Amino acid sequence: METQNKIPTSKVARASKFFKAGVKMGGNYAAHYTKKAFGKDDKEELDRKNAEEIFNVLSQLKGTALKIAQMLSVDTGVLPKAYAEKFASAQNNAMRLSGPLMMNTFRKYMGKSPYDIYDVFNPEAIAAASIGQVHEAYKDGKRLAVKIQYPGVADSIQSDISMVKPFVLRYMGVSAAAVEQYVEEIVERLVEETDYVKELGNGKDAYEVAQNHPRIIVPQYYPELSNHRILTMDWLEGQSLNDFIKNETDQEKKNIIAQTLVDFFQDQIHSKRKFHADLHPGNFLVTDDLKLGVIDFGCSKVLSEDFYNYYFSLVKDEVLNDPEQLKKIFLYLDFIRETDTPDEERLYTDITLKIIELISRPLRADSFDFGDEQYNIDLQNFGEELNGNQDLKNDNAARGSQHALFLHRAFVGLFGIMYNLKATVHFDRSFANQLKIS
Repeated sequence: METQNKIPTSKVARASKFFKAGVKMGGNYAAHYTKKAFGKDDKEELDRKNAEEIFNVLSQLKGTALKIAQMLSVDTGVLPKAYAEKFASAQNNAMRLSGPLMMNTFRKYMGKSPYDIYDVFNPEAIAAASIGQVHEAYKDGKRLAVKIQYPGVADSIQSDISMVKPFVLRYMGVSAAAVEQYVEEIVERLVEETDYVKELGNGKDAYEVAQNHPRIIVPQYYPELSNHRILTMDWLEGQSLNDFIKNETDQEKKNIIAQTLVDFFQDQIHSKRKFHADLHPGNFLVTDDLKLGVIDFGCSKVLSEDFYNYYFSLVKDEVLNDPEQLKKIFLYLDFIRETDTPDEERLYTDITLKIIELISRPLRADSFDFGDEQYNIDLQNFGEELNGNQDLKNDNAARGSQHALFLHRAFVGLFGIMYNLKATVHFDRSFANQLKIS
């Protein structure tokens, strides 16, 4: 595994790396259009080369730049296929810090060598992601996982956002002003994610919820061995969920793991109004006795009581069949606006109702089979329909409450895992009886 001896931390150094990647990508475009002029049009090859180029730079920069790219890879349909696949394949496989750089980083954060704190410490990272990398350690006979944040990550959030935003907006087809509220939400979550004391608190909250679920394992965290940039927790033994998906042939076992995740996710939302917002397979382990280990609680989202009630009331038929109530909720959630023309209101109402039907279809069924290809086809067809709708190619098309951004992302991640498991699961709808709209 290739290691990295230095991470650019200054704004100028990071921007320079990004600029050089842009120049190379421009060269790829020039070569593509030259071939196209001679009748050779291979857009997939262009995307593949550019995805490789941008990922190599983001992997070296780490931090927010790489995190946003990986987030978008989960939100299927935002990025072209080649980009999404490249970023998704490296969720926990970014370039590691070299031994000397890791040691210097640890001493900077803790004031001591890891060998002064732990009885045994493995200097080679077990996993490396966008914000930090994980090492194995032992103390007082306990096997531990130690997460070390990359240098400069917390200080580069705003500048990284500025670099990545034009790249993303190019594919979304809207202006920066139109998505500013969503950028603010992303920044807020990323600031929290770089604060490991905050993550430790999120992990403790999740550990409390996990006590209701015998098949869920959440590691215990150790505040005395942690700070804002170093996080120490119990080591969880098991195979990655990705490997489980690829290798397990018993569908009943897959259904058990899937139902375990659904129940835990729903419990977090409906009992705590706080949930794990980074549901990709790299954040889960499956143990030999068929339990689901949940790790990495850096990206968690808290829902206000009003938002929770308005949002989830859309699973109720009596709300969907009441035009007056529905309009009130759509206005609150920014699906429609008071400034909309009648035609715009009809357009966004119709689109939102289609989205609600698709997303809530699994929640409404007594049991839902994610192995049913028709559902995946319906999702893909609707995505293509939206991408081809010229009425949505303007700044006014950026709709929806910023507070729904990570909730939508979590559902996309959850449904993606369910689809890969080909699982049949049940969503508990009893929460709907407790919803109150003011």
